[in-house]
Amino acid sequence: MYLQSLELIGFKSFAPKTVLRFHRGVTAIVGPNGCGKSNVLDAIRWVLGEQSAKALRGGEMADVIFSGTDTRQAHNMAEVSMTFAECEKELRVEWNEVRITRRVFRDGKSEYLLNGTPCRLKDIHQLFMDTGIGRSAYSIMEQGKTALLLNSRPEDRRSIFEEAAGITKYKADKKEALRKLEYTEANLLRVTDIIKEVKRQIGSLQRQAGKARRYQSLMEDLRVLDTHLSHRTYLDLERSITEVADQVEKSAEARALYEREIAEQEVEVAAAREQVSSLDAEVAGARDHLQTLRNRIFSAENRIETNAERCGEFRDMGIRAQADIDATHLRIREQESQIEETDAQLTLLLDVVRSEEESLQAGAARLQRAQQEAGC
Repeated sequence: MYLQSLELIGFKSFAPKTVLRFHRGVTAIVGPNGCGKSNVLDAIRWVLGEQSAKALRGGEMADVIFSGTDTRQAHNMAEVSMTFAECEKELRVEWNEVRITRRVFRDGKSEYLLNGTPCRLKDIHQLFMDTGIGRSAYSIMEQGKTALLLNSRPEDRRSIFEEAAGITKYKADKKEALRKLEYTEANLLRVTDIIKEVKRQIGSLQRQAGKARRYQSLMEDLRVLDTHLSHRTYLDLERSITEVADQVEKSAEARALYEREIAEQEVEVAAAREQVSSLDAEVAGARDHLQTLRNRIFSAENRIETNAERCGEFRDMGIRAQADIDATHLRIREQESQIEETDAQLTLLLDVVRSEEESLQAGAARLQRAQQEAGC
């Protein structure tokens, strides 16, 4: 068995579809720093079932998807496929070639394929068990792992030797068998508990069965007694029906008599209704006349109240008008006295004006004389 090819699509730095073909005798990948050796190793470990994003040099599993560059768009899925050839004997399968595929999407979903058929991660682990191929098996030796193996604990080195010796599968089968035995023992304990519980319930069920049998016997007796009671009730009902039929006949005769009396009374009632109708018409006329009189009285009372209110308003208006007249006379007398004072003051002012005019005329005469004298 040998690794035939490795196909990568959108895994880390492998954005386009990349196919690496390995020929017989290829046991190592060498190259300068930054050429992608670690990404190829991460792809192999990842497709073999690596679940730790930290072991793949990332923070989460979605980090293995190509995140894009300035010139290339990011991918939404990463896919890695490994193909092994001439593996019938080592993998104990019927195929000459075995192709395992792993896909992961950005939403966290992932899937495994075995020769194009969906499968479980457990199926892939069991397929490569005892072959030395695995995410942490000795068939993949990256830089520094040899020194790590030499300096590791004896228990860790023992697991590598067991893998190389081909007993890992048997140990896993043993562990699975022991787990199934423990599960079976637990089921046996539960079965034992159920048996104990059933035995405990048998006595109760027997008592319940006895009660059920007694119940059935009593129900049979009750059915017989109920039949006799129903027969007796039937006879009593027949006698009651005969008596009721006699009473119905008597009631029919009485009904005919009552119907005749009712017909006669209906004639009398009809005559009385006609009298009541005529009286109702007279009463209605009297009520209308009474209502008309009441309306007239109500209207007259309203007019009387309105006239009384107007008389009161006119009296109040007369009192207010008399008060206004008295106030007006008082103001007239006050204004007449003011006019008299004003006339006296005006007379004094006129006297002053006349004296001033006389003084002015005398001055003007003096001025004229002085001007004449100055001209001379």
